[in-house]
Amino acid sequence: MVNSDGMRWEKAQAIFHQVLAHPVSVRQGELRALCGDDPELMVKVRDLLDQDARGDSLLDQGIAQLASRLLDVSGVLSSDSMVGKQLGPYRIERMLGEGGMGVVYLASRIDVGSSVAVKLLRDAWLSPARRRRFASEQKTLAQLNHPGIARLYDADTLADGTPWFVMEYVEGVPLTHHWQQHKGTIEECLRLFRKVSEAILYAHRRAIIHRDLKPSNVLVTRDGCVKLLDFGIAKHLHDEGESVDATITSLRAMTPAYAAPEQKEGSALGVFTDVYSLGILLYELLTGKLPFDASTPARHIMELEAARPSSLAGPQAFTAPVTRSQWADMNVLCLTAMRPEPARRYQSVEAFIRDIDAFLEKRPLDARAGDRSYRLGKFTSRHRMALLYSAATVLLIAGLVVFFTLRLERARNAAVAQAERTERIQRFTSSLFQGGDERAGPGIDMKVATLLQRGTQEVQSLSGDPQMQADMRETLGNIYRRLGNPQKADELLSAALAVRQSRLSFEPKKIVESLVSLGLAKMELARLDEAETMVRKALAMAQDLPKSDPSTQAEITKTMVALGSVMEARGNYADEIKILQAAFEREPTSGPPSEELAENIGQLASAHFYAGHYTEAEALQQRSLAIHRRQHGEDHPVVAEDLNTLGAIQHELGNLHQAELYFRKSLAIAEGWYGPEHPNTAQNLTSLGRTLVLEKQFDSAGKLLERALRIQEVIHDHNHPAVASALNELGNLAAQRNDYVSAAKRYAEALQIWRTVYGSNHQFVGVGLSNVGSAYMGQNDFVRAEAMYRQAVEVFVATVQENHTNTGVARIKLGRALLRQKRFAEAEKEALRGFQILSKVAPSSSFLAAARKDLHAIYTGLNAKTEAAYYSVVVAP
Repeated sequence: MVNSDGMRWEKAQAIFHQVLAHPVSVRQGELRALCGDDPELMVKVRDLLDQDARGDSLLDQGIAQLASRLLDVSGVLSSDSMVGKQLGPYRIERMLGEGGMGVVYLASRIDVGSSVAVKLLRDAWLSPARRRRFASEQKTLAQLNHPGIARLYDADTLADGTPWFVMEYVEGVPLTHHWQQHKGTIEECLRLFRKVSEAILYAHRRAIIHRDLKPSNVLVTRDGCVKLLDFGIAKHLHDEGESVDATITSLRAMTPAYAAPEQKEGSALGVFTDVYSLGILLYELLTGKLPFDASTPARHIMELEAARPSSLAGPQAFTAPVTRSQWADMNVLCLTAMRPEPARRYQSVEAFIRDIDAFLEKRPLDARAGDRSYRLGKFTSRHRMALLYSAATVLLIAGLVVFFTLRLERARNAAVAQAERTERIQRFTSSLFQGGDERAGPGIDMKVATLLQRGTQEVQSLSGDPQMQADMRETLGNIYRRLGNPQKADELLSAALAVRQSRLSFEPKKIVESLVSLGLAKMELARLDEAETMVRKALAMAQDLPKSDPSTQAEITKTMVALGSVMEARGNYADEIKILQAAFEREPTSGPPSEELAENIGQLASAHFYAGHYTEAEALQQRSLAIHRRQHGEDHPVVAEDLNTLGAIQHELGNLHQAELYFRKSLAIAEGWYGPEHPNTAQNLTSLGRTLVLEKQFDSAGKLLERALRIQEVIHDHNHPAVASALNELGNLAAQRNDYVSAAKRYAEALQIWRTVYGSNHQFVGVGLSNVGSAYMGQNDFVRAEAMYRQAVEVFVATVQENHTNTGVARIKLGRALLRQKRFAEAEKEALRGFQILSKVAPSSSFLAAARKDLHAIYTGLNAKTEAAYYSVVVAP
């Protein structure tokens, strides 16, 4: 029998936690088994369970409704009652898990087939407190967008009011299980744990504490990605007015084995609460054991000291031996996080991560800052050979002090002069290539190439000044990127980012700049997954920069525009427009238009162009052009970019002569600025050649397109979109010359590149499929042409939607393939739909005349004389 009231309360609380984890239907049996022959203890636990379920909802209902709810067992959610049912666009497949508050199911989204996790609140009508916790979890997840945290997708309620929400489905195993299955070195263990800590730090920076960290809430996927789950009792640090009852209920829902003492006692919580739970997690990873039994009272934990991890870990705990000094650091690292008094723990997860990084980099831990002999030992360990050499050098200098005094004086003067030269080179290259405009640079010639090469070599000598070294590498990398050498840019920008990320002294803003620059270089290398990851990471960091810094908002906007560029490269035009519109709305409304505003407007115009919104695209691009001409004059590369986009718009609208004028002016500016062998020059050559093909200027078009292909293949590897674009236009030229065998070969090459870069679901893949179909049509292989056109229509509808120029053209072509097979009824449907689309979005398109001719033949075949007569003449759309 328990004698102390305090100990009785703690025992009742421990039993309460165990019973609460079970469904309502089995709780009474569990309660009797755990309380045994102690009726007073059973009464206390029942009181706790009643308090958890008690709320106003039952009392506010009428007697009839209350009786119906209590008697109708179908109103209570059972673990398997939802399997096979549909919630909105989601079909429930099987149960994944259940607890005292909710049930989690695996579901699939019916329209796209993706797997998700659906969480429903069990017995929602019994407890308003439980409904509040459930709603709080949903609200918390909506604020978190981090690769290490399972994302919220959707939310709604059942017909009876039961709330549910949809989360990212994570197919993984608990953190500790994963480590037992994939053991590695102690360094690998810490790197895995660091991923968990980074996710928690992200939540803390948004003023959210998790309060229930445990292995089952940290899953690790097959590829080693960490995903943090279950924010059911998370708390926003800015929450005000939370009732005592709600707080008590949340505390009861914790997991005692991983809960901090202040949680068990109901004291004030903070980020240090999650630090404690992280310490328990790390302890369990290192030793395979928990430091305390789950039932250990909080006041006993305050008095006890956990065994050192080094004393519990077996010799096979890691795949490589752990030295005594490493274990000493791990003991401190782990036990500091787990100190029962919050004031003696790491005060933040960021501080915890700093000591993790210090261990991995063999630096002294901040938690052992007062141990001078320890820090000296760390220094000696890291610089053993250097110290030996230094000792020998000191002895040598002692014997030759006068001689070396003179030598060192000369060396110092030379080092100062070298530093000044390096600074001058940096200033000179920045001013030469940027000229006040960070997006542009002059044409590269032998002198510039020599200077860049010398600058790249010079930067190696700056290892003693990593800030300068990183800045110089970024400067040179951006210059190489603008001058059309993304491979060299990638090398330099990667090195700059690595240096900046490896040192805590670097400003976060510098890392944001490096991530954006490198992401854009990756985009130009068609490594789009890497590009998006880097720019999204930069945006997350930019949004965390100090709001008091006036440059922060400009940095966020700049990063959003860069993300828009990556989305365009991926063919995700709808998301690009949303991102750029949001960036546009952040621009200041007062004062003259800035370069950043013009760039944003131009990028937004490009997004609308690829989405088929030609009216919006032209209006925006003309506005960008006007700003750029006022700022830079007529002959500037950003003006050339504006003119190129305007030419592309006119080309799609069928205004070929106007398109040609725009393209020729853009080409002249680009070639004069960048030189004849630059990818921007090649892009303009491709654009102009494309229009000349449709204008039947075949010889001129052929020369331009062959030259463009040669330039792009020299600068990029073969599997690059710019190469595919030139190949595709050469295919169009061959088709116009009725050389359909050559056309098919060129089209197929372009299609293969686009598929390699973008996958199967991209607008350019639809273009390739449509063009291969046209080559088959030219060879009278109507069946294979039909198959290609059908695939093209599917891709266009999925990517740029139904009412897009490319969709209309593909439907007209499909109608023609069916017409040639005399399948008139099917042909009518496709040709007429394509005609209707183009009549709205591109009334000047040459494909409209071809569609009228086809429709006349189709209706003649259907013996529909009135309709045939209608399409036998030119009809105003």
